[in-house]
Amino acid sequence: MKKTLNVGLVGFGMIGKAHAYGLATLPFFAPGLTVAPRILGVATSRAETAESARETLGCEFATTDWRALIENPAVDVVHICTPNAEHLPALLAAIRLGKPIYCEKPVVSNAAEAAQVRAALAETGYDAPTQVAFHLRGFAAVRRAKELIASGRLGRLVRYRIGYYHAGALDASAPFRWKHAPSGGTILDLASHLLDLTDYLIGLPAELTATATTLWPTRPVRAIQAGETAADVPTRPVEAEDAVSILTRGVAQSGADPRDPAASTGVIEATKLAAGAEDEMTFEIGGTQGAVRFSLMEPHYLEFFDGTKPSGANGGESGWTRIAAGARYEAPECDFPSAKSTTGWLRAHVASLATFYRSVAEGGSFGPDLAQGLRIQDALDAVKRSVERRSWETL
Repeated sequence: MKKTLNVGLVGFGMIGKAHAYGLATLPFFAPGLTVAPRILGVATSRAETAESARETLGCEFATTDWRALIENPAVDVVHICTPNAEHLPALLAAIRLGKPIYCEKPVVSNAAEAAQVRAALAETGYDAPTQVAFHLRGFAAVRRAKELIASGRLGRLVRYRIGYYHAGALDASAPFRWKHAPSGGTILDLASHLLDLTDYLIGLPAELTATATTLWPTRPVRAIQAGETAADVPTRPVEAEDAVSILTRGVAQSGADPRDPAASTGVIEATKLAAGAEDEMTFEIGGTQGAVRFSLMEPHYLEFFDGTKPSGANGGESGWTRIAAGARYEAPECDFPSAKSTTGWLRAHVASLATFYRSVAEGGSFGPDLAQGLRIQDALDAVKRSVERRSWETL
């Protein structure tokens, strides 16, 4: 008999729905889990959206008071799916009650909030399982890339390029949203994923320098209606960046001097100014003996170049190999669909959820926990300092 865990879902926007979908399908994808999470209640900001969420989820109750949800003694696990600026109070409440937490990225919005989280963890002696939803780790091809790098198949790493590309900021008429406020922006939204993947595959850089761009300094406060022009709608200042470019040197964990001319270098780019892009994330990592590359738009495959294969007349054995990673996961993260099925965005969320609930069931941390989220938060703040100071920053 599996142990039932009652989940409190804080927020039911697009990401909250992704969490709920993942939880609903988890028994099919990961039947080997020894726990059975179910959504007991949901909290949203308005009564009508709360009731709509309750009907959609079929859960026992809905509320506009997220504190009441988290403090409910029947709630075993807390999922935080609200905008970045609203994470902190919910995080602190769950920490003080000692409940397991699955939190969206980034953990919080700035260094001051991260300090409050660290203080609460220390003061309470919190030791429940946690995970941050860096769901891009959930692709089998990304995990295979890590295996190849860790086993030395690429040799000594010398360069990498990793990018996340959206197009949503190109339209000047798109209205102001919370992601245009200081707690939003491309650094927190997209670069948080990239820095986590860099850390997962290579290690955070020892040094970085960054520059950011905001294309439109103001945005309309609401959508422009039929018959109106942009001049008919008030505007407000945009307080967050649309794009960031980061140059890196060295690897923080290696202890090597990043000023060494032979230190590895990297380029990290996150932008919402990429015409033609939808949800594109790519990386290419090269070493002295080989390379790997990946595209989120073709997530079934990891490409691997083995530089030790001989080249010769008519090419020999040299060339890029497409590895069909697909849905070839280790237990308990996949028993459905078939291993050759193509992988999608929600699938990665399900894998991430499975990792978290394994932590809940077995104790310990099998995924990127709050400490990792806070490491990434520190790196994000270094990026922001570099943008402001036009300087190199040390991580």
